[in-house]
Parts: sequence; structure tokens; C-alpha cells
Amino acid sequence: MKTREDKPKNRYSQFFTDPLIADFMVNEVRHEGAGTFLDPAVGRGAFTCAAHRSMDVSISACEIDPSMVRNFCLSNDYDADLVCDDYLLHIYKERFDCIVCNPPYNRFQDIENRKKYRDLFKERYAVNMSGYSNLCVYFLIKSMNELSESGRCCYIIPYEFLNTGYGEVIKEYLLRSGMLEKIIKFDFRSKIFGDAITTSCILVLENRPHDKVDLITVKDVSELKKGRFENVRTYDYGDLKPEEKWLSYFGDNKKADGLKNIVKLSDFGKVSRGIATGANDFFLLSRSDIEERGLSREACVLCLTRSPDVKDAVVTGGTMQDLIDANKKVFVFDGTLAVNQEDLDYIEYGEKRGYNKKYLTGKRSPWYSIEHRETAPILITVFNRNEIKIIRNEAGVKNLTAFHGIYLKDKDAAFADIFFCYLITPLARELLYGSRREYGEGLYMFEPGDLTGADMLDLNLISDDDRNDILDIYDMIKKENSIQKADELDRIFRKYV
Repeated sequence: MKTREDKPKNRYSQFFTDPLIADFMVNEVRHEGAGTFLDPAVGRGAFTCAAHRSMDVSISACEIDPSMVRNFCLSNDYDADLVCDDYLLHIYKERFDCIVCNPPYNRFQDIENRKKYRDLFKERYAVNMSGYSNLCVYFLIKSMNELSESGRCCYIIPYEFLNTGYGEVIKEYLLRSGMLEKIIKFDFRSKIFGDAITTSCILVLENRPHDKVDLITVKDVSELKKGRFENVRTYDYGDLKPEEKWLSYFGDNKKADGLKNIVKLSDFGKVSRGIATGANDFFLLSRSDIEERGLSREACVLCLTRSPDVKDAVVTGGTMQDLIDANKKVFVFDGTLAVNQEDLDYIEYGEKRGYNKKYLTGKRSPWYSIEHRETAPILITVFNRNEIKIIRNEAGVKNLTAFHGIYLKDKDAAFADIFFCYLITPLARELLYGSRREYGEGLYMFEPGDLTGADMLDLNLISDDDRNDILDIYDMIKKENSIQKADELDRIFRKYV
């Protein structure tokens, strides 16, 4: 799925399929006696072309985009019953022996008819779809219900549903149907759809009862051509739990299995997202911006705004002063704290330029206020490549949505130091990674709920002697502004697992 920074290819969020993938998926649904074939989001016709070449079937297709329909008709010379309509609302009178699809990947915020779809699916399929569901899973469920007896279905979709809250409904539906035969997950460092940041998997289903499912990881699309996979894990249906994060079942994310003294991060606190301004161009200011406009320091709140700005593992007052001196935008304007005419003039400036009418600001009262958030003692970056960034926030500054804040039940600063030291260890990262959401090209992220529910060591078991050693190491980390001592800390914490 695309990240929040991605721009859709077009209003229908279409990403076109590699011919090698198309051939593989069509081959997966080929079976004796198959006479009908459907592509519910045909686009340029990659799947129908592959079916025409290799199968003796009657081809049907659906496409919501009129320009794609015209393109399809001009580019293909074989017979196809092509309908220009919204597949989710279109009613087919027949069942299909083969269904193959690369559906649109709209996020829930971009689905114009999502309430209509939710109500329809609840009535028609007795499934209560989450309001956060990606459009592609609606396509999948509808297709599952349009398969003929022993019909086969193959879908390529983002695999975020394997680890998300809304995915629980989908996983439960897949298991209850008994149709799921295999899931082929592409390594999240691979590039499947050009410049789109997606995490892709292929689901293969058959309309007959199954009691086992193969979970397969492939590192490169070329593996599909061989038809033989090295990384295959087979599970009984009963071993797969809808409420669990299924990425761990593929074996590429570490789990707490076999470790002792493991609890949930929620035992020690909670994780919340940072402040969302809704209009960073207006709210984020550097020192020169403040001086140029004559804004009061009272109305300009010191804040960590961007992950790349933060180089120190421990953020202190000195860190923030360095950022101020470098003219980084580390101030957030809060108009409710205005004390001079220049502050009021800046609010008026924002209104003249429409900042008060943006999506978030238009819902806030007053629009020029910022969200209330207590300062978090520990911060963690939301999006990451390579290594997750953990920050000990000794400066006590607020943070924007580039960071999540970890709020501990134990308010003692020394415990926050120990908690931070634990989080930077390889042990902690292994356990945290089991809760991550993966995107394309090696990008992954955490939602607050992912971290709050993550496995971790029970820090209450740490002995007084080890606590003192950990705090001594923390002092060195703070002095050196480096986490080079992480392996030394890891040896201490691993004694307890």
C-alpha cells in the first residue's frame, strides 16, 4: 500500500501488473473443466491477455475507469464481455470458474462510498468491515462469493492487512471460508510496482474446504517463473489466529516464542502519535522566521518536527539549542498563546491564505491552536529504513507526527533511562519488528497500537546491580551521543530471557 506521502497514480489508484506476475497468477487458477474467467479490475488487460493465450475460457471483465475501457478495447483483439462499472456494486448473475485480480489500493480515507460499501457487505456477506479497510479487501471478499464450485481465485494486494487491526476481519473471513490455499509474500525490499511504495502478496484460493495453508516468502519476482519456492511454511488452519499479526508466521519477523519473562509494552505504558498541525507550512517556524515576523516566544513552542534533524540519541536542552542555531524549524506556532499584535497579525495572515480551511484546521476550534500532548520521555520514529530510531527526550519537548511518544506509568526519570536503554538493544528490536508494518523498498512503520501491543522483556525483573550498570552505561551514551553501547546493554538484558 502507498504511504501517506505517496501520490496516487490516478483517482482510481491503479498500479499495473508485471506480465511475469500476470502469467503466474493466471496459471494458479487454471484447472480442469474451467470455462469462465473474470478480472474485476481489468485495467490494461494483463490477466485477460494471459488467460486468452493459455486457456480456453469465456472472458469477462469489469473496469470503473472509462479511459481504461477505451484503452482496453483499442489494444486487445480477443472477445471479452467488458463492463464499465463499479465492480463492488455490479451484480453478476453467474459464478466464475477463475477470478484473477489486481484491485485498486485506495486507503480508507480515499474511498468515497465506504459507508455504502460497508452497509452493503454487512447485508450481503454478513461481514462487518472495519471503517479502516483498504478498498482491495472489499474486492477480494466479493470475488470469493462469486466463485463457482471448485472455482479458483488469485489476487495480488498489499499485505498490510496481515498485521493491521482492520485485517482481523479479513483473516477471520478467509479462515471461516476454508478457501485459503496459500499466501505468497514478496520481500518488502523488493520493487513490484515501479515507483509505488507497496507491500505485495498473492493470495490463492479455491472454493472447497482446506485445512492447511502455505505461507511463502519470495525475494524476487523471478522466483515465480520457477514455480518452486524455498521459503515455505505450512500451517493448520487452527494454528492461524485472526487476532495475531500474521507476518510473524512467515518466519521473517522475530517473535517471543521460546523466550521467558516476556510481557507487553502496554504493561509499562502506552504509545501515542505526535502532534498533527494540519498545515506545517504555517505552523512550523525557525528562529529567523520568528524574528522576521516579530512573533513572541510565548506563542512559539519548542518541538521536534523532523526525524532527520535529530542526530543525538539523548535530546537535551543543548541539542535543541544546536537546532535553533542551525535555523531548523523546531518551533510550532500556537495562536492560543498569542501575547502581542504580531502574533495576532500572523493568525490573520494564515486566514487570508486559507490555512484555517484545511482538513484538520477546519475541524479545530480555534483553528490556530495545536493539539494538546504531554511531553513523552521516549520517542520512536514512525517510518524507518534500516534501523529504528529511539530517542530519550530529556529536553522535555513536544513532538510532531514523525515520532510516536512512549508514555510510561512509572514517572521516575531513572526508569525512563532504563527503558530507553532496553529499547536500543538488538533484543528489543527483534521483538518490536514482529509488530511492524512493511512497505515497499525496505520501508516499514509502526502505528501506536502496534507498539503498545508489542512484546518486550519484563523490566521489573532487572536486579539492582544490573540497574546500576545500565544507568552507568546510559550516562556514557548521553556523554558520547552514541548508542555504540547497545551490544553491551543487550548482554545484560538477555540474561533475563
